[in-house]
Amino acid sequence: MAQVKKPEMKQAILDAAYKCFMEYGYSSTKIPQIAKLAGSSPANIYVYFPSKLEILFTLYEGWLDERMAKLERALNRLSTNEQKLQRILTTMWRDLPAADKGFSNNLIQALSTATSNEGYSPALRLSVENRLCQMLSNSLSNLAPERIQAIATLLLMAFDGHAINFYLTKKKITSKADLDFFSKLILSYAEPQN
Repeated sequence: MAQVKKPEMKQAILDAAYKCFMEYGYSSTKIPQIAKLAGSSPANIYVYFPSKLEILFTLYEGWLDERMAKLERALNRLSTNEQKLQRILTTMWRDLPAADKGFSNNLIQALSTATSNEGYSPALRLSVENRLCQMLSNSLSNLAPERIQAIATLLLMAFDGHAINFYLTKKKITSKADLDFFSKLILSYAEPQN
């Protein structure tokens, strides 16, 4: 007989996992810790999630979606391409890596230690990349789609480094000077070629 999944248990697992990831980091968090905090057994965790990676992705997807939606709303209030690009860079390279005491670093830990049998799917990365492409298209409208794609890929790859840097340097955030420099660099790349 199949076990009945209870929404409140699923949420208890997610809440417990979030607390464990925040306290110990993804790599040091173990399923028995999550189970104990959730008031469940380790075996029961796997009824709800096939892996610890899937638990993190479930948490991270909602967490990131909130922040990306906030960025999209902020961009709608800005008028110049430079302001919009600055906001995108600031969010991707400073705000997200620092949010919730560096919660993003859990994703970096998870991806760097994931194995093929954990069921990694690129869906989250592709979703974020598509959203970034749309935001960049709206901010740099004169840019060809392949250049927009290249910039979105760059932003995501650099995001990983900024998240790791925040974690390793005891909460050092990306400087305004660095954000300004890269904004100008990207804007010069985006200018029409004569």
